[in-house]
Amino acid sequence: MKFLFDLIPAVVFFIFYFLFDIYAATKALMVFATLQIIWEYFKHGKVSKMALITFLLVIPFGAITLFLHDDFFIKLKFSIFYWVLAIALLISNYFYKKNLITLMMHKQIEASRSTWNAMNLAWAGFFVLIGLINLLFIFKFPQYWIYFKFPGVPIAMMVFMLGLFGLLNKQLKFIEPDLSNSEKPKE
Repeated sequence: MKFLFDLIPAVVFFIFYFLFDIYAATKALMVFATLQIIWEYFKHGKVSKMALITFLLVIPFGAITLFLHDDFFIKLKFSIFYWVLAIALLISNYFYKKNLITLMMHKQIEASRSTWNAMNLAWAGFFVLIGLINLLFIFKFPQYWIYFKFPGVPIAMMVFMLGLFGLLNKQLKFIEPDLSNSEKPKE
């Protein structure tokens, strides 16, 4: 559910983009990113790293976009966001010895340390590539940028993830969910 909650600002952005324009979408994104961190803080006493990163990128890039009335900056935020994720994956793994992919998926998948490191590196490379492709759309195909962002990137992520799991299938063991703690269905 947290994953869906993190997507709310992006969904709001798309709705406002298609109903109005990129500037209305930028304003809505800024408002909802702000409301999201306020809500998280009061609900949980802290703000998730993903919401904080989003907020710290959305507010300055959104403000510059609105002030200069130039959509380049809000579009560039997308590349920077994915590059920050790639850097976070690499730094946490190689300097702090904490593989973020392992932390996110260890309850669903068993794998060796080298396999987790390969997945971490693959995701970092994917995020760098998505950021670069975003720049390509900004400069060469600006009229199609929004379609690259949605549905292009989510589709690319699904294809990448399925391909990665397919490639590493022999090194992965998918863990069956433990249903013993949940309520049994009534007959």
